[in-house]
Order: sequence, then C-alpha cells, then structure tokens
Amino acid sequence: MESFSLSVSQIARLSGALTGDELSRRFNTYTDFLTQSEWNAGTIVGPGGLGLSQERIDACAARLCQFFDKTGVDLDAQPTDTFGDWAERFLPTLSRSLKVMRFHPATQAGSADVRHNADEVFQDARVVASLMHGRRRVLSLVSPHSLFGFITTMLAPNLQHLEVVDVRSMAPDELSEAVAFGDLIVATPTLWRYLHETISGFPNNVMGLSFGEPLLLDLATGLRERGLGAMRELYGSTESGIIGWRDTPAEPFVLFDHWIAAEEKLVRIRPDGSEREVVCMDHMEWQGERTFKLAGRRDGAVQIGAINVFPSSIGAIIGEHPDIVDCTVRVTHRTGSLDRLIAHIQLRDGIQPTQDIAWSVDEWCRNKLQPPERPRIYVFNKK
Repeated sequence: MESFSLSVSQIARLSGALTGDELSRRFNTYTDFLTQSEWNAGTIVGPGGLGLSQERIDACAARLCQFFDKTGVDLDAQPTDTFGDWAERFLPTLSRSLKVMRFHPATQAGSADVRHNADEVFQDARVVASLMHGRRRVLSLVSPHSLFGFITTMLAPNLQHLEVVDVRSMAPDELSEAVAFGDLIVATPTLWRYLHETISGFPNNVMGLSFGEPLLLDLATGLRERGLGAMRELYGSTESGIIGWRDTPAEPFVLFDHWIAAEEKLVRIRPDGSEREVVCMDHMEWQGERTFKLAGRRDGAVQIGAINVFPSSIGAIIGEHPDIVDCTVRVTHRTGSLDRLIAHIQLRDGIQPTQDIAWSVDEWCRNKLQPPERPRIYVFNKK
C-alpha cells in the first residue's frame, strides 16, 4: 500500500478535478479544463476563490470521500477552506485503509459510478508504470479524476518516482519550451491532434501515452514525423479497467499479463489469484491468443474528445424541442480533423428553418446537453 500512497498536493489536485466534475454532473455548471488545471492546494472553494455556495461545497467535499469509498467521512467543509485543507483532513483516513475506489465513466451527467477493488486499480497501475520505465518526467494534459487519468498521472508515476507536471494551462509556445529529453506526455487523441497542429517538433527521446478514444494512424504518423518517439496507446474502460496496449495504430492491442481471452469475454486474474469475468465495451477481433483489434462499440456510443456520447439519446433530447418532430444525430470521421456530431432535424409543419429557429435549437442544446454532446452542425431537412 505504501508504494501507492498519495501526497497532500496530489489529493488536493484530485479534489479540484473531482470538484469540476461534480459541478458539471450534479449542478450542470461546466468549467473548462484550462481553468480547472489551475486549481491546486491553495485554491479557496468559497468567496475569494471559486465562490461556491455551501451546498456545492458540501457536495464537492463529499465527492472526494466517495472517490475512495469513504462516504461516512465528514470533512466539515467550509467556504474558507482550500483544496489543501480538504487533503490534509482526508489523508489520515486514506492512510488507514483503502479497499475500494469509485470512478464515473466518461459519459452523460448523472451516470452511476463504477466500483473497483483498490488492489485491481493498483494492479493496473503496475503494468502502466512498466510502460513508463526510463522516463524523466510526466507532462499531463488530462484530468486525474478518471480511472485512466488517476493511474497514468498519479499512481503509475509514483511507482517510477517521476515528477508530474500539469501542462493543461500552457500555451503552445510555453509547452514547446517545457518539453525536454526523456519526458512522457499523457494526452487523449483530441489533445494529441491539437499538439500536432500547434507544436513544430519534439526533442529527442520524448514518448507519448494516449487513451480515451481511438488514436488514428494518420495522427500517430504525423506526430512521429514531428520527432515524437514511441507513442503507446492504452485500451480499456472505466467499467473494465486497463486491458491492453500497443505501440502503433497499425498493430493489434496486446493483453496485459493479468488478462485472459475467453471468447466474447475476458477473464481478469486478480491479485489474490481469483478470477473475474468482464464483458468489454467493444467487440474484439482476435488476431492471436493475446492480441486483438477493435470492431465497434456494443452500446452504440461514440467518443468525442475522449467522452462517451450516445447519438440516439442526443437525438431524442433535441427532438423534445417544441418546434422539432424528429432528430437524428450522427458522427463524422474525417482524416486529419476531429470527429464531430451532426444533427439532422425535421421541423414541425409550418415551421421554417430561420435564424431564430437555429438560435432556439442551439440554446436548447446548451441547456440540455453537456459540451461534448452538443452537435457542431445542424442540418434542417427539407420536407
């Protein structure tokens, strides 16, 4: 357990990330990731800082306790508190015991969290840490509150005794100057595409780690042409844990050692030697006993900026607009650009697709949908 211990500053950073997620999920208040990246141990949660109400402070403090399955703990959160105060109060509880962790999947607000035995999370962290061997630092462009973010930017670097630098708030020129020989950059494919478009090159011996959505071959190739060394991609989900990895999108994924293929399912060999069956979120095409390619999601979800969204559900929500009869949402995949959602809208009889209608639909989406769920293009179908 000691090898997986967290510092006060890490718990404070985690508290900030969980606060941002809780505000979005429970209170429909979205804070961009650049702002969240600046929340640290010194950030005040009430007046003079984030300005949260007592109700929101209580909910966000409780979310930190829930993350480690310590729902009976009361942090006595006050408006004058900083995230560092929460971390210092919570650390003794965390040090005594940790058996379960709870993560929300990257999907629509309100989804139930997923419980994982702490030993299994540590097991995943060990294998990810092995992929970081030889690195000097970790530069993180992801939030630490997801399962993958927590493992790749906290637990695994701790095992390798690596400094972690949150670079989400850096401008492209700042980041370009900050990257150094031996660094590991952790980012989602959406952010990797941003780096490809804004950074002219990478120093020698810089490695990338990607997860959250498919890493396309053209992007991986383009990054290598800019000087990036190895680009390792992780596969798994919040529900299953981290399952496999690969060095290039041209190759199949390889199962980590604690997984065994079992037809349409996988079997996880837990740290105590027991086994647990897991049904993956994706269909898998097996290339060998321990290698596989992905063949589409089972649940119809698509990934926008590493967030799972459901086009059919989004279409139904847009279709509830009083001027709309029907709405179908699809995702476009274009080489060299980001995936995006397009909404095909059928208006009610007598309603014309004017600018006012377009504004009304856009406002509806802003009120009803989270940012990753909002279509980028609206197409009003002709009758």
